[in-house]
Amino acid sequence: MKFGIIGYGNLGKAFASALVCTGDIKVEEIFVCDISPDALSDAKKQGYETFNVSEINKLINAVDVIILVIKGHVFDEFVKSINIKNLINKQVISLMAGETLEKLQSLLGDTNIARAMPSLAIATNDGVLAYTNVSDNIAKILNKFGVAFETDEEDLRKVMAFAACGLGFAAYLVDAYKTAGENMGFTPEIATQITSKTFKNVIDTGNFGEIVKSVATQGGATEQGILYMNEKDVNSVVAEAMNRAYEKMS
Repeated sequence: MKFGIIGYGNLGKAFASALVCTGDIKVEEIFVCDISPDALSDAKKQGYETFNVSEINKLINAVDVIILVIKGHVFDEFVKSINIKNLINKQVISLMAGETLEKLQSLLGDTNIARAMPSLAIATNDGVLAYTNVSDNIAKILNKFGVAFETDEEDLRKVMAFAACGLGFAAYLVDAYKTAGENMGFTPEIATQITSKTFKNVIDTGNFGEIVKSVATQGGATEQGILYMNEKDVNSVVAEAMNRAYEKMS
């Protein structure tokens, strides 16, 4: 199965890497199209066959699955170069946030179109990916990207806020923890090691609420820290950050 990736920015690179990491797709089965010569140069260094914008229909003819990874307003212009007839019997998967299936269908006609929302960590098959209806063969590949699942289109924004944007939120909180350690006098190296180990220990248990209960004993030091976070309503802060990201995508 051959994949054509239109747009080779961070997410396009992550998707190409994810395909190779599955072991199902070879480097020579990945084709890349981008407006940027530098992006195409990077893709060529990875062993992918590259096409400039004027060659978009050559890429489409060469592949079975087309992955759209560009901004919506860019695609509105880009689509004018596509010969819609070339999309017959092809699977198109859009990673473009906010671009509905209805709009894509209006631009691409009677084409087999699906949408997907990934996190960048799919690059090593350790990310999150939600997708709308695709064939079993394609789903088998996508399901190797990490935590992957099929969902309704209306839930894709939730996945983006919780998982894709959530990657940044989680990094922000972890970095705040590390910075607190540095402020206590730990070196950046030691603070990073302790932070990484502490969060990994929590994640490995898979039962976060129970850990809070077990370590925050009444009258103890941990309880004092938890009480302060409750006083500042950290739960609401995190929830509102996610809600604002969600609303931004509406």
